Amino acid sequence: MPDQTSGLLPGLTVAVTGASGNVGTALLRALADGGAAQVRGLARRRPPDTARYADVHWYLTDLGEPDSEEVLAEFVHDADVVVHLAWALQPGREPERLRRVNVDGTQRVLDAAGAAGVPHVLHMSSLGVYSPGPPSRRIQEDWPTEGVPSSQYSRDKVAAETLVRDFAAGHPEVTVSVTRPTLVLQPDAASEIGRYFLGDLLLGATRMLPGPVARVLPLPLPGGLHLSFVHADDVAQALVRIMDQRAPGAFNLSTDPALDADGLAAALGAFRVPMPAFVVRAALDAAFRAHLVPTEPGWLDLGLGVPLLEWAKARTVLGWTPRRRGPDVLREFVAALGRGEGGDGPLLQPAGGPAEPPAG
Repeated sequence: MPDQTSGLLPGLTVAVTGASGNVGTALLRALADGGAAQVRGLARRRPPDTARYADVHWYLTDLGEPDSEEVLAEFVHDADVVVHLAWALQPGREPERLRRVNVDGTQRVLDAAGAAGVPHVLHMSSLGVYSPGPPSRRIQEDWPTEGVPSSQYSRDKVAAETLVRDFAAGHPEVTVSVTRPTLVLQPDAASEIGRYFLGDLLLGATRMLPGPVARVLPLPLPGGLHLSFVHADDVAQALVRIMDQRAPGAFNLSTDPALDADGLAAALGAFRVPMPAFVVRAALDAAFRAHLVPTEPGWLDLGLGVPLLEWAKARTVLGWTPRRRGPDVLREFVAALGRGEGGDGPLLQPAGGPAEPPAG
């Protein structure tokens, strides 16, 4: 397969919000290979001066705060493209705080890009914007984008995309692109993503179990789950191609094959115990309210409600094909999680400490 970064326009100045996050770090790797003249990264705090970040010009601010607007104006000045990846996942118990970062922050990025005359804005959205549908059918980019109302993440993703559509309508001279990936994983982010979904207590407990014991643990999963996974590096290659071609519109990003509940349990090294969805949700809600896990039950609603994604448009328009199969992505991620990898450096770290994972 040819190098998917080979066509990146030379001399491009790329401004990336959330550059120290899951997709952001993968995009920095792709941009380093692709020959961009200047890469600017926006984060809450400066990453260490390691190879991954050394050639990035960093701007530090919190998009949830109004005073970020001054930094943003400098960040986007004379940029050829703004890639908006920043997204706060925690604290899930403070939805208004999340909305300030995710929705109000998106508006600030768009306002800055519009005022600076940036010719291309690329927004990272999610499968979470899509309305529920049958799990047996893969949906294209024209599926309704009203989200899953019981999911905080979905509501904010829908609100952010609405702002992007309004921006596109008000700035017809700007190329506006949107990506909607399925669940994005990479081993380098394993511990931090695991900590977000499981919390420190449960994550630590799972690592204390020897492999043979873990493989016989029961995992209660409802039968309606159908999930796909895509590697962060593959998502980054799609972003590079969109920038190279200045391709407008929305693009689904996913992989084959999808995993049902039994496949998920096998990939996680456990065996599935069939359980009605309402029972699993009630248990998750109780654990969330008791502060045993940080994952609010809307995530389960999202996993049960949103259909699988068809990515034919990315394949035909961008020439993009994921290099890794979804089940392999999940298995590599779980293996790294079990080894305690993917927790060093600024990746997914918060501004305020380990209990509050960050934007990006």
